[in-house]
Amino acid sequence: MRLVRRTVHRGVASGIAAIAAAAVLATPAAASTSGVLAKEGACAMGQTLCNTTYGTGNSVGQIVAWRNTNVTGEIGFFEIFGPGSYKKTGPTNRDADHTFDVNASFPRGSLLCVTFWRKNTNGSFTKYGGSNGNACTSTPIG
Repeated sequence: MRLVRRTVHRGVASGIAAIAAAAVLATPAAASTSGVLAKEGACAMGQTLCNTTYGTGNSVGQIVAWRNTNVTGEIGFFEIFGPGSYKKTGPTNRDADHTFDVNASFPRGSLLCVTFWRKNTNGSFTKYGGSNGNACTSTPIG
């Protein structure tokens, strides 16, 4: 008797799986839009430093940090920071932009900020734009 019930159960489960698969194939537009990333952007200091944040809702996939040509000749590094102690630092170089892989979720209303640290001739670093030299976006994204 148990063997018959398992066989019937598997047959029903297979039928349900086939119907579900057919429904997904019949509506490709709905299935393809569920994983689309949105983006938010912000610039500071007259478009000198910018932050483009990619994600969905409170989940952030990547942040692209960018600096204008008036500071690209300088050696330094980008840094991103968020709520709590969240922080990532990019390489020290002359690059105009850097992409940070974040892959994290943050509370609603969190600020996600980009800053740039310029290397001084004595080897120390100074935050470009002073204490307000941040380009920030906020969650939710999109």
